[in-house]
Amino acid sequence: MERIVRILNQSPLATRQYPDKKTGEQKVINTVTLKLTDGTDTFLGEITGERAVNCPKFDPQYIYKVQCSMVVREWDSSQSGEHMQATTIYVDKINLI
Repeated sequence: MERIVRILNQSPLATRQYPDKKTGEQKVINTVTLKLTDGTDTFLGEITGERAVNCPKFDPQYIYKVQCSMVVREWDSSQSGEHMQATTIYVDKINLI
């Protein structure tokens, strides 16, 4: 997905743990979350890994072109047993226009 956006908000660098699917080993991921709008839709995009560690502070007064990818996760809730889904948008590239 490619969009022309304005950045409404940028989170500070966050670090969280997650279990590796193959080994079950605990790993750490670095993230920065951007709240983006294209004038019609508002959505969250996540920058991960080393790109998050080196992420500059973006100026909300400027317009950017972003390229994003979406990943859908599925799981069964441990509390209700209900089948759940969540879509995460990852920011692959971001450039000033």
